[in-house]
This record gives sequence, C-alpha cells and structure tokens, in this order.
Amino acid sequence: MAQTIKVVFKTAWRSISRRRFRSALTILGVIIGISTIVSLMTLGYGMRAQVKTTLNEILGAGILMSSSSGGVDIPEYVQSFILQVPGVNECVPVITTMVRIGEQPILAVGIDPDQALKLYHVTLEEGVIPEKEEGDSIVFGTTTAARLKISVGDSVTLSPTSGGKGKTFKVVGLLRSVGASEMDIGCFMSLEAAQDMLGKEGYVSAFLIRLKDPQLGEEVEQTLKQMFPKADITRQEELMRQIDRIMSIINGVLLALAAVSLGVGGLGILNTVMMSVHERRREIGMLKAVGAERWHVLMLFLSEALIISLIGGGIGCGLGLAGVYLIQWFVSTLGLNLVIPLLISPEILIGAILIAALIGIVAGLYPSWQAANVPPVEALRYE
Repeated sequence: MAQTIKVVFKTAWRSISRRRFRSALTILGVIIGISTIVSLMTLGYGMRAQVKTTLNEILGAGILMSSSSGGVDIPEYVQSFILQVPGVNECVPVITTMVRIGEQPILAVGIDPDQALKLYHVTLEEGVIPEKEEGDSIVFGTTTAARLKISVGDSVTLSPTSGGKGKTFKVVGLLRSVGASEMDIGCFMSLEAAQDMLGKEGYVSAFLIRLKDPQLGEEVEQTLKQMFPKADITRQEELMRQIDRIMSIINGVLLALAAVSLGVGGLGILNTVMMSVHERRREIGMLKAVGAERWHVLMLFLSEALIISLIGGGIGCGLGLAGVYLIQWFVSTLGLNLVIPLLISPEILIGAILIAALIGIVAGLYPSWQAANVPPVEALRYE
C-alpha cells in the first residue's frame, strides 16, 4: 500500500513537472488566496491581542463607569461614593475628549499624573512627566508629536471640539509607549487642566474602577447600577466580549473577500486536472489494461491536485506573512498614526495549509472520479 502511494505521488509530480507553465499558473491562484487569508487573519489576530492587552493594562480587571451622554458631565464628588462600595480598591477620575491643534484632531486625556503612570505604564522618550500642580504642562505621544512636528519646549494651543475656551500648554515630555504595543494616545494633561480647558470644573467624563478581587466584578457592577442608574457601567469582561464580537465580524468579512480569490484558485485546479485527464486518456487505458484498479487512477489524479494545492499553500503562507510586513511598511511610509501588530499564530498557518489541501481535494475529486471510470477500451482507442 505504502509503495503504491509512493509511486502514485511520484507519477503525479512527474506529470506536474512536464506541464510547468500550466501548473505554475494554477499554483499562483492558490498562492493568492492563501496569502490573502494568512495576511488578513494575522492582522486580525494581532489587533485583537493588542486591544485586549491595552484594555487589560488600563482597567486592570476592573470597571469603566462613564456618562451615558458621552460628555464631561459626571460630578467629580461621585468618586467618594464609588470608593465606599464593597470590593472597590481604587477609583480614578478621567476626562477623554477630542481637541484640535490647528486643523488636526487628536485625543486628549486629563488625569492625575501619578495615576497615569500606574494605569497607562507610560515610558518617556524625552522630557519629564509634569507635576499635578503644573496645569499648563502637557506630554504627547511620539507618533502624534512627529505627525504634528511638535518638540519638547514648544507651546501648543488646544481647542476643544465640543465647547470650552481652549488652552495653551507647554510641551514638557514625549511618551514612547502608552499601554500595549506602543498604542499612541494623542496627549496627556492634568485633570484640572482638562477641566479648565473645557470649562467643566468639578466634572469628569468617566471613572476607571479597580477591584480588590476580579471575582467581585459582577457584584460591584450591580451595586453601581443601582446607585447610578443613568450612567454607563461596563465590566472589563463585557468590553472584551464586545471587542471579540466586533473583531469576529471584521474577520468574517475579510475571510469572505479572501474566499473569492481562493475559489478562483480552486477552479484553476479543477481546470488543470480536467485537462490532464483529457490529455492522458490513453495512459489511463494502458494502466487499466495492465491491471490498475479504479482507485489507483483516482489517487493518481487526486494526488496531482493535492500536490498543487500544498505547494500553493506553503508559498502562500510565507507570502502572507511577508504581506503583513509590507502593510506595516506602507502604513509607516504614509505617516498614519496607526500601529499594525504582527503576531504569528501557528494555528493560522496550519489552518491555511489544511484549507489549501481541502480545496485541492474538493477541486480534484470530480475530474479524478471521471478518470477512474473511463472504460479501458475507449481510453486505448483515444487519439
């Protein structure tokens, strides 16, 4: 049995080698489909991991309580009530808002500097972290600073997009990374400076709540909902589930697009094997005349389709990973404020190879079955 399979695959490889140009075109169709799938799935996997890691570092197995209106309208004194809830370890008031520097929109975060160091795991590229009382000081993410051509020592004027009087700040530092994978939030300032800029003294947009025990999350959430029924209260686990749902939808759409090109590759395999069967009918008749069974002929042409699909799948995996590097380079060249992570998952690569093999088998089954059922006399008479 093993010897028969070895001979079948050797014969199939010889047939592919004799028709190199046709085989190369067929393999190219598989390569395009598999490389597209690997690139898109690798990007999706990396982005999902990045968002989850960043969220975990910011919340730390906690709860986010924000205004249902999305504005800066939660009284700051609410913090004292939250801290009295059993199971709450820490409650950090923050303001997140969109501002403009000239015509460029960026995300601004107002938070106590000491809390920012603990929550966001910031690392300075240059300069210093401002003290709490330095209300006219600000730090920028390095990507945002490079895009806006801002350096330490510059003065910048921030204009809120949703009301407020605006404020001029002195840049005292640049952050190398914020959270995970160097996610770049536009700028940080003290909470009091953000309130003054927006004209919202005594108000915040959200509270980041850390728990004494992650197991108490549901209990604390229910207590907070009873205390503040009009607020949006979301546990970290729920945010994770929402992210998973969103990323699953995105991945599904991307895979549907990739499936189109992979389907074209499958049609290429079908066409190649059918032409091979048509050209080798006399060979099929001779094989049956000397005692070859139908399954021998079936395996002969099915192995040809399988070899083509596996070659295309292997090369496609390599090109798919290279495609992610290419996308990273392209985004960097455009100067976009976007991090494209690369996390190589063995499951994605193994899955891609299995998909390629399945496409090859499915596409090659019909012509192989036809070849196996060709009558020997008819095949020998074929010119």
